[in-house]
Amino acid sequence: MKLYSLRKAKTKTNNIIYNSPHSGECFPDGFLNSTLIDEHTLLCSGDSFVDQLYTEAQKCGSVLLSNNFARSFMDTNREAYELDPEMFNDEITEKLNNHSQKVKLGFGSIAKYAYTRKDIYKTKLPFDQAKQRLLDYYFPIHDCLNTLLNEEYDRFGYSLLIDCHSMPSYEFLGQKSLSHNQSDIILGNLYGSSCHSAITDYITRHFKKYDLTVSHNAPFAGGYNTTCYGAPDKGRHAIQIEINKSLYMDESARKLNKYFDHLKVIISELMFHLDQDIDALINDTD
Repeated sequence: MKLYSLRKAKTKTNNIIYNSPHSGECFPDGFLNSTLIDEHTLLCSGDSFVDQLYTEAQKCGSVLLSNNFARSFMDTNREAYELDPEMFNDEITEKLNNHSQKVKLGFGSIAKYAYTRKDIYKTKLPFDQAKQRLLDYYFPIHDCLNTLLNEEYDRFGYSLLIDCHSMPSYEFLGQKSLSHNQSDIILGNLYGSSCHSAITDYITRHFKKYDLTVSHNAPFAGGYNTTCYGAPDKGRHAIQIEINKSLYMDESARKLNKYFDHLKVIISELMFHLDQDIDALINDTD
C-alpha cells in the first residue's frame, strides 16, 4: 500500500501545507479478517472525501498531503504511543500516554473502538505488532510532514499547517451537539497557542462571507498535529479546520451530496486568497 498521496505545486509561492490525515480508506491485506466490524462502519470513523475538497492546493502554490490508509487502522493525529494498554496481551515495552481523553474514549493512535463504540478487534493484540504498525505507517507520515514544513521554512520565513478534517453533524465522541446547532465550521488553534489570531481571523471571515457559521475550539480545539507543529513565536502556525459533514456528504451512506461542488469552490477560494495574502498576514504576526 502506498502510504500517502502528495500533490505539490510546480512552483511553490507559499509555505502552506494542507494535511488530510483521516481521509484515507485503504486497509492492509488481511486486516479486515482481524476485526469484528464491517468495512463501511470502520470508514465512518474517518473524514471521507475531505482530501477531494482541497485538490486545488497545488494550483494555489501549496502542498496537499493525504493519508491513504484508514483512520480506524492508524490515526496519525495522535501521539505515537497514545494507546490503551488493555488492547494488548503481552508485555508493553514502551511508555504509553494512556490517560488522554481520546484514549479513554477508545480512539488512540490505534483505535480500540469503531465510532459505534464497539470493539474493533476480535482478540487482544501483541504489543510488538502495534510497534511495527507505528514504524511502518505512523512515523513515515510524520517524517514526510516534518520535511514538507521545514524544507522551505528558511526561504519563506514561516510555515502554516492547515489540518483538514470533517465532523459528524450528530453526537460523537461524547459531544451532545445536535445538527441544528452544530456549527458549519470549527477552527481549532488550541485556544490561540498554535496559530496567530491574524490567520485564524482571516479564515473565519472567509467562511462567514459565504454565510457559513464558524466557531472556535469547541468541541475541537486541535489534535496532535496542531500541538506538534504549531509554534507561532517561531513563525510556525498550525490550525485545524473541521467541516460539518452534512455540508458535502450523505453521512449514513458515506456518499457525496449535491452540495459538495459548492463547498469545494469555497475551499478553493480560501486557498487562492491565502496564497495571495499570506505574506501580509505573516507580517501582521511579527
